[in-house]
Amino acid sequence: MTAGSAHKQPEARDPLAFLPRLDRHKPRCGPVAPSRASRWRALVLVAVHVLIGAHVVHWLLTGRTLTPVEPSEAMQTVEEGAINAGFVLFLALIGLTLVFGRFFCGWACHVVALQDLCAHWLGKLGIRPRPLRSRLLVLAPWVVAGHMFLWPHVEHWLGHRELPDPSTWQWRLQTDDLWRTFPGPVMAVGTFLVVGFLIVWWLGAKGFCTHGCPYGAVFALADRFAPVRIVVSPSCDACGHCTAVCTSNVRVHEEVAKHGQIVDPGCMKCLDCVSVCPKDALSVGLALPKPFAVSQQRLAARADFIWPEEVALAVVAFATAQWGFRGAWFGEGVPLLMAVGLGAITAVFALLAWRLVRARDVTFQHRELKRHGALLPAGRLALLAIAGWLLFTAHTGWGKHLRDGALDAAREPVRASFYQTGPAAAGDLQRALAGVEAARAWTLGDEPLLREVGALLLRGLGRHVDAEKELLAIRGDAPTLGLPEANLALAAYCMDPRRQRFDDARALVAQALRTQPDNGVAKLLQQRLDALPPAAK
Repeated sequence: MTAGSAHKQPEARDPLAFLPRLDRHKPRCGPVAPSRASRWRALVLVAVHVLIGAHVVHWLLTGRTLTPVEPSEAMQTVEEGAINAGFVLFLALIGLTLVFGRFFCGWACHVVALQDLCAHWLGKLGIRPRPLRSRLLVLAPWVVAGHMFLWPHVEHWLGHRELPDPSTWQWRLQTDDLWRTFPGPVMAVGTFLVVGFLIVWWLGAKGFCTHGCPYGAVFALADRFAPVRIVVSPSCDACGHCTAVCTSNVRVHEEVAKHGQIVDPGCMKCLDCVSVCPKDALSVGLALPKPFAVSQQRLAARADFIWPEEVALAVVAFATAQWGFRGAWFGEGVPLLMAVGLGAITAVFALLAWRLVRARDVTFQHRELKRHGALLPAGRLALLAIAGWLLFTAHTGWGKHLRDGALDAAREPVRASFYQTGPAAAGDLQRALAGVEAARAWTLGDEPLLREVGALLLRGLGRHVDAEKELLAIRGDAPTLGLPEANLALAAYCMDPRRQRFDDARALVAQALRTQPDNGVAKLLQQRLDALPPAAK
């Protein structure tokens, strides 16, 4: 519904007939030259991905390597007191950004590389999405950054969570499980698809940087105080070639005319504007920062939504990201940043559906959907697709609600029956099992976690044949299961004299001990394995 089209845009007096609003900027003084800097930047970004691949290969070959060089790993430092490479990188980048501005975002971020690649491919197809401008949705990166780095401290101060004192932090620069904090294969592909491609297609170039990236929010704040900036010389004639090539959605020619420099913290120092200037009027230089200047991109007159719509966008984006998508689907769990991207997309689609129902004329990106009160074929298709997406979102959120409720209800019955911490009433076990089965019936993907809990409940009810069969089915070709209790339950079945699958039992117990080194049941099973006669071993 956002495919490019040579269809002539309709005349409309209402600026809200277009989402995003029509960009009236047209460069003067001849055709815009291709950016020379973009080629160098592409080579640098390719080199970054080669280094990422080398890091993964080193881990696969040696079994131990440097911890992930990723700013998100700073969360582990805060929550576990482990000073890792990601935390060191994040601090170093903040310091460098305070001096040089947001060069890292433009020249080394793998997510920016994905977004630029998507924009390039869309351009080849004749699709050039315009940037969406929202006054509240643009605050989403700050909300996510606060959730990641500030909220744990708030919970600690309130006594709801224990965090290690910074004085006890320890260096942990190597790991034998490089992928521990990253999503599984399905969610990795989904994250790249959502934050690297779809959000660009529908919300504009650098769409995720604008509406979701928590690290970008921190770097944008640091950028405001950086003395190294894109500056202008008197030879500038405001031709606008710089703005035409800027993929960071900065109104370059207007900002340098007003401030003598780019003040928009969204500028990622890609240097495309510098390389295409026909007068060589733009350059990287020193300038007195203007941290409180309002960028031309953020002027209220350029916002795509009125305030009631802004509030609705913020509510829908937050609700769908937090309660709809995050942690849902396929057992892997939708990661935070993918959930944020899906929340932003869902909010914009919900607003687009509202306009399709209420407004007289509607154009989304470059596709006209409604004219003079009548839905066009593309509009009917868009409305049907959005309705389907919103129903899918609601279904996913309700399924997540059922799953979380079933897991909470099963926690104590499973613990009581497995560790003998108290009486495990058959009625409690049966009700918990019914809740798990109801959640499994609702969700689109059969989640392994629900299946493992269901198997443990079957074990607690004495249905050992069914429990073992289910655990073996979940395990499949994988060496271990997700829950320590599931691993230990299956290990005990494997150690039965009638089965004697001792190698499987050792792998399952070892995994449980890695997850919970002090687990008494795991230690007991390990002692029994160690005591086996040599022939059995």
